[in-house]
Amino acid sequence: MRRFEFNLRYLLGKPRWDTGLVPPEVEAFVASYPPGRFLDLGCGTGTNLLYLARHGWQVVGVDFSQLAVLAARKRLRTAGVQADVWVDDVTRLTKVQDEYNYILDIGCYHQLNQDSRRAYQANLERLLAPGGVMMMYGHCSVPDGSPEHGLTEDDINEMGGILDLQQRVDGQEGARRPSVWLWFKQKGQ
Repeated sequence: MRRFEFNLRYLLGKPRWDTGLVPPEVEAFVASYPPGRFLDLGCGTGTNLLYLARHGWQVVGVDFSQLAVLAARKRLRTAGVQADVWVDDVTRLTKVQDEYNYILDIGCYHQLNQDSRRAYQANLERLLAPGGVMMMYGHCSVPDGSPEHGLTEDDINEMGGILDLQQRVDGQEGARRPSVWLWFKQKGQ
């Protein structure tokens, strides 16, 4: 799905992926780790940014939908939370320079083509702090689905080439969509 389509979905109403709920996997992580620096790749309207900020984290979010970023900024400002939220492409991340203790991707990586995934991975190598955790949620590839949507075992193994896979939880989203949560750390951490 392209930027125009994402913006259009935000313009026409609440997109199906913008649930306003913090996933229990994120809540469990926050309960188990001390606050640090958090980067949300594809932050949408800022649900997870707000949650982590309220738990003491320094938060930064990026999304390529300008409408989502504007909504996130408004949500955070209304809550009195300090955060940097930018319109940016997860394959470029021109505005993100620091290292982060926790990086979250819910639904971005699984939509990228192979060239974009390599650029994304290079960003992870420079942005994940030593000892940091990268959590990713994605749809799994299905035989009758789009070839550019979903994660295959090869995709997961490729991520494992730059980061160590620490945990994997397979699941199901809806009636036909297999999904997966992945937890990564830097190699040797």
